Amino acid sequence: MPHPKANSLRGLLTAILTPFDRQGDLALQHMPALLDFQRRAGIDGVVVCGTNGEGTSLSVEERMRTLEVVLASRERMLVAAGTGAASVTDTLTLTRHAAEAGADAALVLPPFYFKAPTTEGLAAWFLRVLDAADLPILLYNIPQQSAVAISDDLLDRLLDHPNLAGLKDSAGEWARTEEFITRYPQLRVFSGGDRLASRSYAGGGAGAISGGANAFPEIVAAVRDAYQADAGGPRTQEAQVRLSALVDIVVRYPLIAVSKSILAQRGLPRLSVRPPLVDLTPAQEDALLAELRAAGFLDR
Repeated sequence: MPHPKANSLRGLLTAILTPFDRQGDLALQHMPALLDFQRRAGIDGVVVCGTNGEGTSLSVEERMRTLEVVLASRERMLVAAGTGAASVTDTLTLTRHAAEAGADAALVLPPFYFKAPTTEGLAAWFLRVLDAADLPILLYNIPQQSAVAISDDLLDRLLDHPNLAGLKDSAGEWARTEEFITRYPQLRVFSGGDRLASRSYAGGGAGAISGGANAFPEIVAAVRDAYQADAGGPRTQEAQVRLSALVDIVVRYPLIAVSKSILAQRGLPRLSVRPPLVDLTPAQEDALLAELRAAGFLDR
């Protein structure tokens, strides 16, 4: 039997930012404002301490504290905890904490330090997590960052485990996301690329997990809403074209810091990233804002 919480895992989730001050220290007093910004745009839920949340730059204790703050302000939003770490013991600690704290799911990276691990080794690693979990598990396929892909061989070995609920595919290639959806219909497959949002909805995916929704949740949500209205028709295509045009701009600027710069222009607190990431320079931010205003994404 699948985990009883698995049926709730669908919709549009934002890979929520983690607020840091200029010294790189947690500034969790700003998290309720970030969540409210998402909620008012119609976002269904959030992933905490994922890639956009700089989860791998946080200690285990910081990740647990961040999740607890999110859960305290969640209202009706779904909450998935990013619990993947290079160490299986850290992953177990974070995953158990996520279940005890009341998260709806855990999103788990593969162990990412040792490259080219065997399928046997990865299966043994994930089975320890799945066996210990008391909540649904989503595997996280983002090989451009982790250098460890979620393969069909690995999924085939894990598929019968009741706590395996699905995966997030952030590799950025629709052919691979579609393959996950069609080959594993029993799993909830989330697209991790904003350019693929409309294809994911139309192709039978469970939804999307978006980093871009941090700064422009209404533009990402518009694709979902349009698809629900016309099932891939002109409204959906128009909404996707607009979202893709936004992506074309923001990807030219430093990862994650770009969202924090935009939010500061949209009435949210000024937040920083933690090293090794860097904030936008004043010149970069000026250029970014000029592009966004010229394209109609921000008021002039």
